[in-house]
Amino acid sequence: MKIFKLREGKRFNLGTGDTRRIFSPEEGVKNLTLNYAEFQPGQAVKQHIHPHSEDVIVVLKGKGIFKVEGKEYSIEAGDVIYVPPGEKHGMTVGTAMTLFTCQAPPDPGLYRRSSES
Repeated sequence: MKIFKLREGKRFNLGTGDTRRIFSPEEGVKNLTLNYAEFQPGQAVKQHIHPHSEDVIVVLKGKGIFKVEGKEYSIEAGDVIYVPPGEKHGMTVGTAMTLFTCQAPPDPGLYRRSSES
């Protein structure tokens, strides 16, 4: 068992918000990644693809626009978003947003793809 503090997660660049890696292969977790993020109004996550990973995003606070394969969807606190492997996705924040993201299996490029669009 491991217990991690959200604020002690290792920062990484996923768009323009404060994103932190909580569980990943670097921390010894083999089958998934879990990230915590806080975004301010107008910040964004550039569109990207997880070629072999499923992605689940849980919106805890705020509102925004989630874009998948060229279509836009309004999202808000309480929404849970599933993105299958290979779908291009990203988002723009409307009001201050807090969320969790989880990828399984881990995407080895997740923590280094910050400049891709």
